[in-house]
Amino acid sequence: MSVAPNNADKIQSVINDDLFPTVTHVSDVKQVLEFMKDVAAPLSEEQVRAILLLESLGSNKRLHGDKNPYAGIIKSITGEFKRAVGRTETYLQTIEELIPKPPKPIIMAPDGRPVRGRR
Repeated sequence: MSVAPNNADKIQSVINDDLFPTVTHVSDVKQVLEFMKDVAAPLSEEQVRAILLLESLGSNKRLHGDKNPYAGIIKSITGEFKRAVGRTETYLQTIEELIPKPPKPIIMAPDGRPVRGRR
């Protein structure tokens, strides 16, 4: 009799379309989005050149001494400004990719071989 509840659970999971892992945890999504915060908007070539110029100008000890007056600007460009211009589509596409998708159905021909879709 212990076999019947097990089969009933299997049948119920098939009916509920519970064949594949479903919901990812919110903490996993949050962790991925936290990681993406720094990589979603890569610096452009012009931004990198500007940062290198500011670092070079700031390293002029005769003009600025030991302190680089442009350090705050460089930190802002590589930190909060970079995150502020991150494209929303990048985050939305990432969230869509985290959602598990059911497999594509395999359509069988009458002779038992798989049929490809229309091109």
